[in-house]
Amino acid sequence: MKKFLTALVVLLIACGKRGDPHPPVPIIPQATTDLVVAQRGAKVLLSWGYPALTTAGKSLSNVRRVVVYRATDPNTAPPLTSAQFVRLRTKVDSIEGANLPAASVGARLAFEDTPQFATSDGRPVRLTYAVVTDGPNATSDLSNLAAIVPLDVPVPPSALTATPKVEGVVLTWTAPATSITSKAKPAIIDYNVYRLAEGETLTDQAKPVNTSPVAATTYTDVPPYGKFTYVVSAVAGSHIESDPSPPATVTFKDLKPPPQPKNVEFLLETNAVRLVWEPVDAPDLAGYRLFRTEGSGHEPDIREAGTIPLPPLVVTTPYYVDARAEAGIAYKYGVASVDKSGNASAPVWTGWVVVPKTP
Repeated sequence: MKKFLTALVVLLIACGKRGDPHPPVPIIPQATTDLVVAQRGAKVLLSWGYPALTTAGKSLSNVRRVVVYRATDPNTAPPLTSAQFVRLRTKVDSIEGANLPAASVGARLAFEDTPQFATSDGRPVRLTYAVVTDGPNATSDLSNLAAIVPLDVPVPPSALTATPKVEGVVLTWTAPATSITSKAKPAIIDYNVYRLAEGETLTDQAKPVNTSPVAATTYTDVPPYGKFTYVVSAVAGSHIESDPSPPATVTFKDLKPPPQPKNVEFLLETNAVRLVWEPVDAPDLAGYRLFRTEGSGHEPDIREAGTIPLPPLVVTTPYYVDARAEAGIAYKYGVASVDKSGNASAPVWTGWVVVPKTP
């Protein structure tokens, strides 16, 4: 009997009523707050941070898509409110989750739009954009609104050249003469210069190398040594510029020669001339090059007959012995410093010297 009661108690406990099932907690993506918009040529460029967090501050691991909306408004002021945008908006496109990596530039997403820049009767329009992120089972709130009034921008600058010089890479180009709708004398505020490393391409998030406006059609950049490609765009307004110019590629290397040697002097030795000078203080110094000029006649009317380099090609010591100097011939010597990039200073010359004939 005791065993029967025990079994009955266990059965009653095991058959207790379970609670109703709970729906899964929705994973709501955090709304985008850093959407920005710009114009380059006939395109509108959107950029915003990759959606990575939920509204609970946790990592968002599954993004189904990001939807891009646009509202076109012929009234260019004041800006739209969120409620007005929702009434006017149309879906432009969506970036599906599988395509997000291809749309990423670093930690940001990029999207290009090619809308109409004016009404049918030619009036300018304001384009306002927003994005929404679809998570696994919920959608984010609307992002911040980013607006732009597109302009009839210039065509790209032309004839870009890039010339390496001691002071840097000197760029020159020709100003655009028309706009993208073929209007003459387009409005140009200034220019932006973009530098691309070897193998790099121009992205929507690229920053110009000029930190202040470039008003002229020339600019000198001082990059690190290496191979670079440059493009230039004409700026027509805030975050509004032309398409980039055709590229110009250049290799920039050290073109600055080391300092000249100082106190170059000669000493006569038996059947030889010894040259001495102060060592040149340069971090990339490779050595020195020697030159000898032969003269004819007698002082003070010695005439130069020709100059030759003296072997070896580079001397690493601050002295040199010319054992091939012939007695009775007038010579003068030049010493130039040379660096590891092959840049050489101008030679410093001695006066004329004659090796005496031995009795």
